[in-house]
Amino acid sequence: MNRKHFTGAILFLVFTMSCEDSPQRPDQLVPEDKYVSLLVEMQLVRSYEDTGHIDSLYADSLRDKVFEEYGISANTFWDSHIYYQKFPKEQKKRIDEAIEQLQMDQVEDTARTSRPRYP
Repeated sequence: MNRKHFTGAILFLVFTMSCEDSPQRPDQLVPEDKYVSLLVEMQLVRSYEDTGHIDSLYADSLRDKVFEEYGISANTFWDSHIYYQKFPKEQKKRIDEAIEQLQMDQVEDTARTSRPRYP
């Protein structure tokens, strides 16, 4: 996972969304902690797809599985995503949290793969 690509993509999305005075809250807003975890998952799938590790059909299948695992629909996620982006300062905090989660996952993966294997 390249942090620059993740940060750039997310910040681009945040700053390209228009801000409204009083945005309409979706009926089924994903809670922030769940949203951040979903944001991480969506970025991982996107990264695998962008780097050619998986094709778009498999990426779509993974996204569907992620939504199923979290018990929400794609529409619920995207409606929440659009809503959260209308608050750039708060969204930046959520993005920073997602980046931190990705970094922690990377450290855990590195530690797991660098452990010596004993017979």
